[in-house]
Amino acid sequence: MNRYSGKKGNIFFILVMGALLFLQMLTLLYFGGKKAGFHEDELYTYYSTNKTAGLFVNDGQWMERDQIRNDFVVLPGEGFRYNVVKQMQSWDVHPPVYYYLFHTVCSLFPGVFSKWLGIGVNMAAYAVCFVLLAWVAYMAATLDGAAARENEERRRMGKMLAFLTCLGWGGSCAVISGVMFIRMYQWLTLFILLCLGLHLGAMERFCSGRSSGAGDRAKSEGALSGKRRRNKRDFDILRFGLPLSVTVFLGFLTQYYYLIFHFFLGLGFCFLLLKYKKIKEIFLYGLFCGVGFAGAVLYYPASLSHIFRGYRGTEAVSEFSNMSNTWERLRFFYGLFDDYVMNGTLSWWLLGICLLAVTAGYSRKKTGGLGRKNAAVCLIFFTCAGYFFTVSKTALVLGETSNRYQLPIYGLMVFLILYGVWTLLFIDSRAGLLSKRMNDIKPVAALLTCIALVMMNQMALRSGKVFFLYEEEKEVMDFVRSHEDAVVAVLYNEASPDHIWWLADELMVYDKVYLASLDNTEPILDQEMIESEKILVYAADYENFDECVRRLLKGGQWSDCRLIAKKGLWTLYEFSR
Repeated sequence: MNRYSGKKGNIFFILVMGALLFLQMLTLLYFGGKKAGFHEDELYTYYSTNKTAGLFVNDGQWMERDQIRNDFVVLPGEGFRYNVVKQMQSWDVHPPVYYYLFHTVCSLFPGVFSKWLGIGVNMAAYAVCFVLLAWVAYMAATLDGAAARENEERRRMGKMLAFLTCLGWGGSCAVISGVMFIRMYQWLTLFILLCLGLHLGAMERFCSGRSSGAGDRAKSEGALSGKRRRNKRDFDILRFGLPLSVTVFLGFLTQYYYLIFHFFLGLGFCFLLLKYKKIKEIFLYGLFCGVGFAGAVLYYPASLSHIFRGYRGTEAVSEFSNMSNTWERLRFFYGLFDDYVMNGTLSWWLLGICLLAVTAGYSRKKTGGLGRKNAAVCLIFFTCAGYFFTVSKTALVLGETSNRYQLPIYGLMVFLILYGVWTLLFIDSRAGLLSKRMNDIKPVAALLTCIALVMMNQMALRSGKVFFLYEEEKEVMDFVRSHEDAVVAVLYNEASPDHIWWLADELMVYDKVYLASLDNTEPILDQEMIESEKILVYAADYENFDECVRRLLKGGQWSDCRLIAKKGLWTLYEFSR
């Protein structure tokens, strides 16, 4: 009967988690529909995966619509060109795996330029991340040794924390924004969570219950089957070693920040292996990780130059070695997590944890059980702290968009907060703050926590904290589509002609555009430009901007100039006679 109840409980848990994932996917579709523009890095994602001929700026020449569009879509017959994708990324500072995935999807829809291609790739990663985060939260909450695994109460706690973690993580503005941002960070999150899950699984098989006394060990081993006893003794290559090497290979070739996370995770994991006197396993672990990293470097040699000689690598080293900005950077990234994940409530959560910890310390005798039973949580905390500090020191400070760099650990940080509150309130009767009788209020406490998380996320969503949507560009795009046959000039800065492609989603709508350098002192004398009754002008920010624009356009007699929109470093005007 108990076994049947356990199965019913598992089915109910799966249904509840499935319903939560479904609702969160609907939320992503809603915000995906609101996305009206692109960040310049997103446009580079399309260009660097689908390039045909390359985009070249020639002063005083017209560029047809297809000349622009063809470099942002996969043309018929040009699909699945992974060698081109790899070469394009080697010229930049990024590894290629995410771009392989994106190019594959674009190849399935040749000739299509759509935000949904990029959002769809990220939503697929989000769904997998949801499952992995629930898996990691459940394992970390229940990884207290073999005996505790048989405890139904512990399993219920693990399921509850898995649900609350996914609820708080998936509904946060930062995570939704990460899905809207058509770059590799959602897939980096996937491989980071997968790597952590593999390590927790290894801890369950090889390390759990080994720090207890002889009597506890005997009891734990007695509860295990013969197969599980062998798994605890043997370093299972098929279940851990090979998946770990593959994850390392893919994670490193998705985003180099994976290396930071794995460094701290591996350091903490090796410390645990050393604690349990598993010297042989430490060498095997290093071998598996080394094979994954070595394979990635051999496959993609450009990674070494990106990290050690590329402009982002040298900038990161310079920022990390600058100690004067440490506190400022930590405050900045702490504020991002507080604002875009916790909606300004992080201080209250941390204060509650501190008060509970102090009260528990004075109310209960020291049993040592908590420290022994939470090696998995300690490993997660150590890894997240190391990653957060290192990334805070090295990442670009770009306002709210810098959330992308810490995005992979946001779910783990939410779990740590919830785990801290919950365990201090409801540890078993030997060490908990509440008595066993008072544990009956757990369902009520879980419901209140759920309501608090939902309200926190909803208030943040309604306040407009989801970014990478560029909703203000909807009116501009409507204007552009209504003027697709207009005469258009693009006055660009000679020092940064590549900024023209930040306008690609608009420029590919027009029949053609005229390119003119602001450094050119000669007026535009193109006959079509001069004879037109009305022209649209995209002008880049430039020194002596007004003078340069008047000089270039003095070939025609324009009596009226109307500002249409500003977009980053560009301003759109409408000139008419």
